[in-house]
Amino acid sequence: MEGNIKLHSSNPNDASKGALLFTQYCGSCHLHPDPKHLTKTVWQNQVLPIMAIKMGLIDDSYDRKITEEEKRIEKENHLIPEQPMISKKDFEAITSYIVSESPDSVTIDLSRLKRNATLKNFVRKDIPLGIQGPSLITALNYDNETKTLWIGSLNKQVLTWKYKEGIVTEMSVASPVVHFSFFKGSAFLTEIGDLFPSEISRGTFAATNATNEAPLLSKLHRPVFSVLEDFDGTGLPEVLICNFGKNLGSLSLYRRENNASPFVEQVLLPVAGATKCFVRDMNGDGLKDIVALMAQGDESVYILYNRGGLKFDAKRVLHFPPDYGTTDMVLTDFNHDGKVDIITAHGDNADYSNIPKAYHGIRLHINNGNNEFTERFFYPVYGVTKLLAEDFDKDGDIDIAAASFYAEYGRLKDESFIYLENRDSKKYTFKSYTHHSEVPVKSLTMETADIDNDGDTDIILGNFAFSPVSLPNDLKTKWESANYGLIIFENQLYH
Repeated sequence: MEGNIKLHSSNPNDASKGALLFTQYCGSCHLHPDPKHLTKTVWQNQVLPIMAIKMGLIDDSYDRKITEEEKRIEKENHLIPEQPMISKKDFEAITSYIVSESPDSVTIDLSRLKRNATLKNFVRKDIPLGIQGPSLITALNYDNETKTLWIGSLNKQVLTWKYKEGIVTEMSVASPVVHFSFFKGSAFLTEIGDLFPSEISRGTFAATNATNEAPLLSKLHRPVFSVLEDFDGTGLPEVLICNFGKNLGSLSLYRRENNASPFVEQVLLPVAGATKCFVRDMNGDGLKDIVALMAQGDESVYILYNRGGLKFDAKRVLHFPPDYGTTDMVLTDFNHDGKVDIITAHGDNADYSNIPKAYHGIRLHINNGNNEFTERFFYPVYGVTKLLAEDFDKDGDIDIAAASFYAEYGRLKDESFIYLENRDSKKYTFKSYTHHSEVPVKSLTMETADIDNDGDTDIILGNFAFSPVSLPNDLKTKWESANYGLIIFENQLYH
């Protein structure tokens, strides 16, 4: 890359010009990032080379580590402009501006060591699953009807598990399951195809009876979440799938005339990064709307209003910069006004910029009654990836639990799992708790259930020993050698 484009310039005129060009070009595909959010090294060596590629400035010597098939898909879909969107000189000016504004380094906020009390409301229990090799749990969803926990793993296994019985069934599948959905007594598998970024569509949506699978949709582009819902009242459910993808992707609705006919795809949002979606009536018209979280660059939350006849109008209601690394979303009525509020997690730290980010954390967005949302609370957490929002202590307000796959695994490693007890909803006051363990939580998955059937809500996580970023060697060894697959934080409210 550097043979073609200089990724640093000391010319102050370049920096001045670059500020204008930055505004012009770097908000065309997503919100403007703040140059101060990343270090000079990260900008120069990781982010800017990728941005240069996306703008059509490619150096053949730069190894993007993709296959020839992916290059073909990129070309067919015009993911990289045939002609540069910007001149090399202007790109160098943008680079000069960004580098002049960015810090040399960032520091860990060690004041966070003093903010957490010891978790006492929950007791941690580690549950072996009998899986050979490191535990690599990719999906956890609890079926309340059958009191069964469904578990997916990177090694293409699906297990069902019950609290008193342990593993009930085990089956092999075509690719890792990352989400289970349930509809009228049946279970369905969302298989991602490739867990790691790829433009190749190998994903599957399948029905299952826990001993074998029956694919219903194939060649999906890295699907990560699915919902079955009868949107049009015909008695036959549609399938709503978040095809996360890579640079391509979609939020799509799949419909069919009857149980014997093939599914037809209806693309609702034709962009990558679909992560999670919920079905709610957001405007009180009696129709089922969709609330969707989109990540992967142009990070947003959309409401897709149902206009009848499977027609939807999409409106963006939240928008975040690309370096926020949006990872999860939950819906709740936080202030008990009858309106849906949104809580989001921001902590993806694997793509191009693996440094501690002070702006990673949990954000609470309050609905003004017209589906216009304002951030009212921010709780900084390094690398937070999963959220739960429940009244865990049964005192009438909403508490929050969070897991951080990209936690700061040095002095702040206990913050890989945080419980925020709501002390005052009107003032957005929470008390934070962490659990100390020699083997801290490392999980991509988190679920709630009254797992021990005592009347309160427990928290379940799946151990995932691998990491796409570097980790302390001692912790890496502990996770890989851990003999458990599940971590259950049993609520002590009714014990």
